Amino acid sequence: MKYQPQVTFSAQAIVVHSLMRMLDRVKAEELDAFDYLPVLVHMAFAVEAYVNSIGFRKVQGWEKIERRPWKMKIEILHSRIGVSADWNAEPLKVAPEIFAIRDRLAHSKPESVVGPVCDDYHTAISMLYAQHLKPTLFAGLDRKAVLELGRRFYVLLNHLGALYRLEPDEFSSFSTSHVGRIADPGAKA
Repeated sequence: MKYQPQVTFSAQAIVVHSLMRMLDRVKAEELDAFDYLPVLVHMAFAVEAYVNSIGFRKVQGWEKIERRPWKMKIEILHSRIGVSADWNAEPLKVAPEIFAIRDRLAHSKPESVVGPVCDDYHTAISMLYAQHLKPTLFAGLDRKAVLELGRRFYVLLNHLGALYRLEPDEFSSFSTSHVGRIADPGAKA
């Protein structure tokens, strides 16, 4: 008898783990408001990665679906088990909010923001260095809002996994592994 180790890696879990580390930095107040944007883009990426992970494991023919829009894929995950997706209620309600932020970034246009009239040059330049002037993209994106989106994101992923009876927090498991027993090809029968 021979033994063979096997590990099945989950790339989406690495994405989720990376996002959770980013959110920890938001909690610890280590990030500036400009640093919140990559966190939110990463959040959208993590949702879609997990949707595809579930789809590949649980929906036959997912390779024909994986390139479709994220919302359609979530609809498909629901419809395949006879459940309708309610976008007006939690936990699904957060998904369009997350992707709207991602879309505003991906399709943004240059925006000029004019600050107040200052009595001296040093005050005016300090407003630039202190990042007091922010585009409308940052409206409502403070630390508290980002952390709340993170909490709702976590609930969303657990909901999506639960549709297919996956364990809570399954989306954060990097890999599964085992050691299999195989017959020794050189052994005499």
